[in-house]
Order: sequence, then structure tokens, then C-alpha cells
Amino acid sequence: MQESSHPLVVDLDGTLILTDSLHENLIALIKIKPYVIFKLIKLCFHSKVELKKFVYEQTGYRAEQMPYRQELLEYIWHEKQNGRKIYLATAAYEGIAEKTANYLQCFDDVIATHSRQNLKGINKLNAIQEKIGQEFVYAGDNVADLVIWNEACGAIVVGKKVNQLTLKIQQSGTPVLKKWENTGFSITTWMKAIRIHQWLKNILLFVPLLTAFQFFDLHKLFTTFIGFVAFSLGASATYILNDLWDIENDRVHSNKMQRPFASGKLSIVQGITASLVLLIIAAIIAINISWMFFSVFLLYLLITTIYSLRLKQIILLDIIILSVLYTIRIFAGGVVTNIDLSYPLLAFSISIFLSLATVKRCTELIAMPDEKKVIAGRGYIKSDLDILWPLGISTYIGAIILFGLYITASETIVLYHVPALLWLVQLLMIYLIGNLWMMTKRGLMNEDPIVFLIQDKKSLALLALIIGIILLARYL
Repeated sequence: MQESSHPLVVDLDGTLILTDSLHENLIALIKIKPYVIFKLIKLCFHSKVELKKFVYEQTGYRAEQMPYRQELLEYIWHEKQNGRKIYLATAAYEGIAEKTANYLQCFDDVIATHSRQNLKGINKLNAIQEKIGQEFVYAGDNVADLVIWNEACGAIVVGKKVNQLTLKIQQSGTPVLKKWENTGFSITTWMKAIRIHQWLKNILLFVPLLTAFQFFDLHKLFTTFIGFVAFSLGASATYILNDLWDIENDRVHSNKMQRPFASGKLSIVQGITASLVLLIIAAIIAINISWMFFSVFLLYLLITTIYSLRLKQIILLDIIILSVLYTIRIFAGGVVTNIDLSYPLLAFSISIFLSLATVKRCTELIAMPDEKKVIAGRGYIKSDLDILWPLGISTYIGAIILFGLYITASETIVLYHVPALLWLVQLLMIYLIGNLWMMTKRGLMNEDPIVFLIQDKKSLALLALIIGIILLARYL
């Protein structure tokens, strides 16, 4: 059979695009109108058609921002140029299908869910046969498409379950003409989704053990490690939710567009499921440590969630909240180990992390070519650098001053045999953070200063030297 001898019918969700248009619109709707969630639940049980229609009418679906399956799209254009009839057939609402068709300009007609019928499974098959006839080739990705493939002249199979679907299609006697399996669905993809490199931030839980020199207490060390795991899993859950919440903004960002959910390598449903599992595991671990630690953990999650949903869009407040989140990690470490933290140390933490958070915003603004363009999902424009430069550097200097107060505090002096060595630590900190700001000014900073610190050999050497001198000051 010649492939071009029959019309090509292409599914949308999961097939032509690497995501689900309804799920995308649901997130967009909840972002702008969170109070409609109860109506959405009611519509979900009442009528799927009314749900799709309501969600579409309340949101602005942007076909140009969707992650398309490029191999399939190139194939469609090749067949179109050869004179083949191409149809878009989808269970998505007709408005979404029409916007997609208008954007791509490669479809002869559209078959989609309308106000009278949800076109899925047998309903879609009937609509295809009524519009096109009995002979067609169908491209899909889901088990719900098997009823269509069984009646088709040929099958194009894509998605996550290509091998399983291919076996079932061949058993029905329909030839499988082409196959494209999702790429990037791997352990590496999930590691990126949970941002495992960000777990390094939770090493801050060990700071109280270091400053109190109780790291030889194996029980406290082990308990802190368990707390580290709880915070890391909880943070990963919020990172996933944040990526889902910010998926539209990430797709127009030069770097973030490659994130697993923005690129379509992982689905929205997978993200929500993974986030809930991680949260449950983290909560169980936190409760088993202590109820006080669990309370701090919940506070951290609450602030992180509010930050992701709203506060990160408020200029200046966003970087203040980030510095607070870093400091909560140190406080949580003190709760786990029952170590009282000095106020100068907590104040130093707030200041130093406020400076690092400002580095991150400055880095994003420096990379923006357009003077008046706003950072997607934030609120900053390039001219804000005039305020952020002095703010970040002044908080960095303030942190150094606060560290000096920590050195001279009575509770600090009694901990060290040679407390004067800590002044050398202060000088090294001036150089370490100052170097971050120099790299930022020169446009050499990564988007995240923490990532820069763990990748830069000089910064790692300085951190090791700082820790070494602190230990010398204690035990020399």
C-alpha cells in the first residue's frame, strides 16, 4: 500500500503536541481564576464537553507556544507537499483544534469535540468516517485510539507506549507504517524535573552541627541527614508544582524552555502525581523526626507554595522571600539537633542569601537584550539593575559586617581555641561573594549562583579553605 494513497488523520493531544491541551488550559485557568475550581469539579462529573468548552472560553489557548512533535510535523509537511489530504482529528475542543490548524496551516479540515459531542474513541471514528470515508491512515498515541486504528488502512504510532500499542494494532491486522517514541523520558529527565542539584541547598541543615561542633554526635548527624532527605523531597515536590504553574512562562524563556514539563518530555499528570508522592513521603519522614520539625517543614512548604503562586511576581519581595527560605533550612537544622542558633548567625544568613538571590535576578536581567521587556513570570525590567546592583552589593557587605559581630559574640568566643582565625574566614568570604558579583557583572554567571558555586573550581576551593580554617580555629 502506498502511504500517500489515503488521507492522513492526525490526533492532537500527545500526538501532534507533546502535552495535553485541556490540562494546559486548566492550569492557565486556575492561575487567573482559582475560585472556579469548584465549578470545574462539578463540570467534570456532569459533562466532559461542557468542561472543555468552559475551560477553553475562559482561557487563551496559544497554539504557537505548544511543544510539537517535530518528526511528525516534518512528515505531515512532506506528505502535504506531495498532495496528500491531511486532517486534524481530536477530542480537544473545536476552538483549540481550529487555532492549531490556523497556526500550522497544514490541515485540509478539522474534526474536533463540539458543543454536542465529545469526540473520543468510537465517536471520533464515526466522525472521521462521516467526513473522510472508510479509507484513511491514523496517527495517534493512546489506547483509546485502538478502535480507530482497527478500522484504519494504516497506523502511525507515537508516544510513550509505542511497542505495546504496535503489538495490539498488528493483531487487528492494521499495518503500522511509522513509529516515533517519546525521547528524553528517562531517569535523567526525572532528575532534572526534581532538580536534584538543588538538594545541595539543603546542606544548610547541617550548619548548626558545624557551628556548634557537634558533628561527631552520630545520632544528631544521622537525624540531620534524615531531615535533609525530608526537605529535599519536599523541595522537589514544590519545584515540580512550580514548573507546572510556570509552564507558559518557561516556554518563552531561552533556557527554561528545555525543562521537562515545558518541553513536553514529561506530562502534567505525571508531574502532579510525582509531586504528591514526594510530598507524602517527605511529610511521613518529617513527622517521624519530631512534630516541631514537621511544623517547620510545613512552614517552609507553605512559604514556598505562596512564593511560587504569587510572591515571586512581586519585585524585591521575591528575593527577600528566597533569603528567608534559605534561613529556614538553617533553623530547621537547629530544630532537628536541639541546637540553639545565635541571632548574629541568622541575621548573617538572611543578608548573605539576599545578596545571592539578587545575583540570580541580575543574571537574568543582564541576559535580556530588550531594555523594556519584563522577565516572564517576574516583573523586573532591565533598568531595575540600577537598583539591584547596589542592593545586592550592600547586603553582601552587610553580611560580612554581621559575620564580624558573630566572631566577637561571647557565645562564639567560647567555642574556639583561636577565634582570631575567623577574621581570615571573613576575608575569604569577602573574596568568595565578591567574585560571584564580578562574574555576574561580566555576564559569566549561571542562572543560579548555587550551580555556579558547585561548578567553579575556585569557589569550591575557597569553600573548602573556609571550612578548614573554621576547624583549625576550633581545634588548633
